[in-house]
Amino acid sequence: MARRCAALAAGENVLPPSARYAWAAAQAGCAFVDFTPSAGARIPGVAEVFTSYGVPFAGSDGKTGETLLKTVLAPMFAQRALRVTSWSGTNLLGGGDGETLSRPERAAAKIDSKDRALRSLLGHPVGGGVHIHNVPELGEWKTAWDHVTFEGFLGTRMNLQFTWTGCDSALAAPLVLDLARLSARALDAGCAGPLRELAFYFKDPVGTDVHALSAQYDALVSWAQERLTARQEVVGEE
Repeated sequence: MARRCAALAAGENVLPPSARYAWAAAQAGCAFVDFTPSAGARIPGVAEVFTSYGVPFAGSDGKTGETLLKTVLAPMFAQRALRVTSWSGTNLLGGGDGETLSRPERAAAKIDSKDRALRSLLGHPVGGGVHIHNVPELGEWKTAWDHVTFEGFLGTRMNLQFTWTGCDSALAAPLVLDLARLSARALDAGCAGPLRELAFYFKDPVGTDVHALSAQYDALVSWAQERLTARQEVVGEE
């Protein structure tokens, strides 16, 4: 890793573009947010650079649709001791997202982040998986069809099915605005390294294994009130 960092500092392209953008942001003293499942600042050597420069970063892979619902519903099953035996999802995507994820190597990272969140929430792996299809005619709209099988009292078998249809840009835009403001405020407040408190916005959050949306929200609000607001008051007094 030390050799890789030295090579990068010397101008050699040894890291993917997303990681080089992250490195440049750290050097420039700018907070960095990775809204995609790309490597970005997650590579250990790059993550260490943010801490050494005293700059915060957050990510990764914005949580706007199917996974958002999973992080609400999965804790319900676990808390009621309803054992999920399978969770199958079919995603129909248009626009740039659909085109990008039509490539298997790009889709793999997205599918992995979705599955990792579900395993963490349920406490065990489940079958079914996620299937992504590019449908250019959908444009900015996306649809997810999910089928969940689970067992209740005395092994009674039941299922849940739902359909989520949303406009990708309208779902993502407010998150991007929040993240830009919060990461900038975190920089002003002297935060450095991974901002685990921003997990609320991501499928695969850095610095934490907490995926339940309600717990993430509580952590975000508490951090904003205790760290960011307190800092703002001190600055105002000065």
